[in-house]
Amino acid sequence: MPRTIEKAFYASSLRAIRGISPGYSRVYFGAEFCQWRMPSRVIVEKAFTRASEMGLGFTLLTPWVTDAGMKRLEGVLAGLASITEGLPKGAAEVVVNDFGVFSLIKKFGSLTPVLGRLLSKQKRCPRIPGIVEGMPEGGREVYMGAWAEDPVAVKFLKGWGIRRVELDNPLQGFYADLGRVRLRGSVYTPYAYVTTTRHCPASFDGVGWQAFTGCRTKACLGNVISLKNPAHDADIIMRGNTQFVESRLLPEDLSKMGIDRVVYMEEAP
Repeated sequence: MPRTIEKAFYASSLRAIRGISPGYSRVYFGAEFCQWRMPSRVIVEKAFTRASEMGLGFTLLTPWVTDAGMKRLEGVLAGLASITEGLPKGAAEVVVNDFGVFSLIKKFGSLTPVLGRLLSKQKRCPRIPGIVEGMPEGGREVYMGAWAEDPVAVKFLKGWGIRRVELDNPLQGFYADLGRVRLRGSVYTPYAYVTTTRHCPASFDGVGWQAFTGCRTKACLGNVISLKNPAHDADIIMRGNTQFVESRLLPEDLSKMGIDRVVYMEEAP
């Protein structure tokens, strides 16, 4: 069971890596939610080199992908694998948010796969906090427990060489005992992922939607939308194709849950 909590910084650019303050031991870099925002092979290699020079561990974030995105991502992973060949195992982690990408990871022995937030199957709807309060413990477990602890999930994950699971801190809170099944966890703060889509409002260029075939505008990089829903009190933050909620209060017993890493974000990714 982990006893110390590693601090990781969620970097949105190469410049952001250079500006990481002391106290962090790892950098997260890439794109979780949109294949059109995935940095190029050259940029990823530069990010890894920069992190290494600063004495930081490196975790590459990858999104869901189409066939075209899969081909591009294979090149990115090949580049990262080439510069980590011969380094200690775990020198480069790859957060996977598309089950198809696991087949790519198998080709590159120097890369360590991690189960991403899009695949960790937590309950994230902002309406849940008002529902679970009056539930018996068995019911709350459905909305607050970790899918990765299920025996079927554990067998699947370990079969793919996965030993780490990325988790959110949803508004209703969560609990886990990942150490019991010999997995480790990371939790993101303060922005918890809610949902994502391939139909991106920010990709509209005045003629049509580009989200399925490409994105020329990249309008999401400079715009965040705040949404309200009368069904709950939470403010929804939307960047591009993905919605988030702000959830700053982390559980006090992270280490007991098998969580040994907290990923800090300065803004919604």
